[in-house]
Amino acid sequence: MADNLNESYDNLKKNIDSLGSPIDKILQSIEDMANEADKLNVAFVGGRVRLDEMNDAAAKSAAGIIRLGGDIGDISKTISGIAEGSRRQVIATEDQVSKLYAATEILGGTAGGLVEIFGNVGIEVSQIGTNLESSIEYIQSVGLNAREVMEDVTGSMSQMNRFQFEGGVKGLAKMAAQASMLRFDMQQTFTLADRVLDPDGAIEVAGAFQRLGVSAGNLADPFALMNQSINDPSGLQTSLSEVAKQFTEFDEKTKTFKINPQGVLTLREMEKQTGVSAAEMSKMGLAAADLDRRLSAISPSLDFEDEEDKKLIANMATMDKSGEYTVQLKNDKTGEIDRIKLGELTNEQLIALRKQQEKSTLEDIQKTQLNVVENIDRTLSSNVAKGTFGVAGSSVVRGNYTGADRISRAVSGSVDKAVPESAVIIDNVNNAIEKMSALFMAKDANKISADDFAKKLASLEDTILKDANSLGEKGMNAFKNIIAESSKKVTGNSGIEKEFRSLSQEILSATGKPVTATEHLKKKAEEEKSLSYADIIGRKSQSPTEKTGAGTSTNSGTSTNKVDVGGTITFKFDLPPGTTLNQQQLNAAFNSEEFKQYIANLTKKNSSENKGSGVVSYGR
Repeated sequence: MADNLNESYDNLKKNIDSLGSPIDKILQSIEDMANEADKLNVAFVGGRVRLDEMNDAAAKSAAGIIRLGGDIGDISKTISGIAEGSRRQVIATEDQVSKLYAATEILGGTAGGLVEIFGNVGIEVSQIGTNLESSIEYIQSVGLNAREVMEDVTGSMSQMNRFQFEGGVKGLAKMAAQASMLRFDMQQTFTLADRVLDPDGAIEVAGAFQRLGVSAGNLADPFALMNQSINDPSGLQTSLSEVAKQFTEFDEKTKTFKINPQGVLTLREMEKQTGVSAAEMSKMGLAAADLDRRLSAISPSLDFEDEEDKKLIANMATMDKSGEYTVQLKNDKTGEIDRIKLGELTNEQLIALRKQQEKSTLEDIQKTQLNVVENIDRTLSSNVAKGTFGVAGSSVVRGNYTGADRISRAVSGSVDKAVPESAVIIDNVNNAIEKMSALFMAKDANKISADDFAKKLASLEDTILKDANSLGEKGMNAFKNIIAESSKKVTGNSGIEKEFRSLSQEILSATGKPVTATEHLKKKAEEEKSLSYADIIGRKSQSPTEKTGAGTSTNSGTSTNKVDVGGTITFKFDLPPGTTLNQQQLNAAFNSEEFKQYIANLTKKNSSENKGSGVVSYGR
């Protein structure tokens, strides 16, 4: 326990320390999302066609899994388990992943195992959580151990295809809860039910009960026995408990229950003729007698909403040295734990005991399994994950990640086998695309500025061209062939794919000679310059003040003053037909010194006139 607590403290400290570098957290989340998606793709034996869906599922499920005490690796494990259990390539929703993960932590086993068990009785993945929650709610409402009882429920699910249970899974859970209260193996009930399903078996078993002088429920009526075995196996189990209880007695001296001598002989004979274990019947009889005694000790003045409340109090009670049944309840005034006799329990105390068994979801139950420090740590970590995986799972980030993957695979699949240099080219291009992907990830996480991104992207593309040129004319021709074929396959709309197609077009539009690295950089610079502020506004045409009608400014030089001014500035772009502006070009224009100076002059002028809105129209 101490080791677990120390580990929880260490994890909490690490998570608090990591809050100082949120950008790194975002980048780590992007990497984690991508890794989990790759694991899912392997589990699905997919062709990466659904990679974007898998990235989305991993990102959305992360915060929920972390809050429940899991880690990133549990995401792919749970989702792939659900697909395995359903035997379909289904990508589970965030809610389904959280509930199935919580269920496996509470009940044990695997997500795949649970999905298969429920699927075999016709219950879809989306309904598993609901059925488990209603079953656990009932088990807790009668004061039993949900983990133990639910193990019997999941282990007996196949019986739902052979017998009828009122309320479906919850009906089976009620039968399992009854068997648990009576310390009885309910497989004995199913064995008997099997035997009396046909008329011959029912007549034989009913006759045996008649000869033994047993009178309980429908056991001595063959036709009623047949009907009960099919439609109400829980009722059949109740009848068996009534039989077993007849042979018990309470020893006042030792304060214990025991099977009387007649019962020992009768139950042995019953086992021979019906197949129901005498040992199991003995345990059931003793437990049933003990339960009856506890129920009878409860004060008749209590107001019970239903029978479950009575069973709850009875199952919470224990016998003290004097033979009295008592329950424990915290005293709000003294803070002490009081022991209260069942016969002295008040309605207020009943309400307090009932509150301890409030309805809970699977997720709520799993959260209560965490210690205090783990709960704080998981809450903190999941809140951070909502933000970081929110960025990682955004369509832009997912698009750039999967786009880089598509580009690399398109390049690798476009090998010109006739040219030895092709393998080198493919390696070089894929290495560059990997770096380009990292660059887009950094941009999406706001780790680098737009200017740095543009410069590094141009430098990276320049490296691709240099590598191709170094292989000579044959290498460059092979490079063009690979780029041409690859660009046809890359049809996505992510930023990195658009950039790849733009670069490909530039390379393929070169006539006669290959595009050189120097030419590439020069062209990039010209593009940025062609859409700089000075060029767009047009130094040869009107001045900024003439365009806005705000007067004439003779101020020149670079302004270093900070100006705060209200109003709206509207920019109108009059560009030649077919000309477009991208974000990189706009960034270059608006970050130029000429534009900054223009804004300074405009705002000063408007500020001095006490208002306005500036309208900037610029054309080329």
